[in-house]
Amino acid sequence: MRLWIIGKRGILSSAMQRKCQEKGIDYLATSRKEVDLEHLEAVDAQFKTLMFTHVINCAGYTAVDRAEEEEEKALALNAEAIETLAKLSKMHGKKLIHFSTDYVFDGKEKGYDVQAVTAPLSVYGKSKEEGEKRLKQYYPEACLIRTSWLFGKEGTHFVRTMIHLMQEQEMVGVVNDQWGRPTYADDLAEAALSLLDASGTFHFANLGETTWHGFAEVIKKKLEEVCSPLKCQKVQPISTAEFGAKAKRPPSSILKTEAFSPSHWEKGLEEVIRHVIATQ
Repeated sequence: MRLWIIGKRGILSSAMQRKCQEKGIDYLATSRKEVDLEHLEAVDAQFKTLMFTHVINCAGYTAVDRAEEEEEKALALNAEAIETLAKLSKMHGKKLIHFSTDYVFDGKEKGYDVQAVTAPLSVYGKSKEEGEKRLKQYYPEACLIRTSWLFGKEGTHFVRTMIHLMQEQEMVGVVNDQWGRPTYADDLAEAALSLLDASGTFHFANLGETTWHGFAEVIKKKLEEVCSPLKCQKVQPISTAEFGAKAKRPPSSILKTEAFSPSHWEKGLEEVIRHVIATQ
């Protein structure tokens, strides 16, 4: 067994590589500079020349607000590239694991299981939904994993942004009317590795429903334990309307994860905060 991990330097890809190293799983990882998913010839060449059994696609367009102005680019990476991977993986007999998002839902339900009907509100969500459709159309035996509010030891994400702001500002305003479940990338990687031979759709997120504001409050508390004194004195709750993001977010995108028994996100948060502070 050998995994091809696409998206070498991303939050999830970095976690996948770390978990493979811990478990002694053989893998190769490529960045966009090495293999651009928008170029069919480049992707096709990898299937013909590299030796691997599984494709783990951790790459994609993730700039939720910018996608409102870059619809073609979002579709190219989140849908058209998935069609290419699905076709080539099936043709060459490779197992394919692809990741999607809670933003394929509209937030009108209290919780979403894997069979829930998708209804994205944003260009980003629609591009991810289209990727899901093409994956199922061209490679129904593939494995699709939806996740939410991802954070990890590497990359740019909410936790790292909050750490920076809380070290620089006395007050930080954070949205308090969007609900979800934060996901620690290392735990998601662990779950993905348990699904290497699986097919179908799965949801994975850590335990604990919260708002972005609630998430930030806990970040502040944990940060104070390792970085005292902290400049930030208050996490100010604000509404989605006040925040004024370009892309619409679901007011509640809580993923049901019956197939797993994940730990609470606070455990992973402690690891990430200590890692970020130690490497600043």
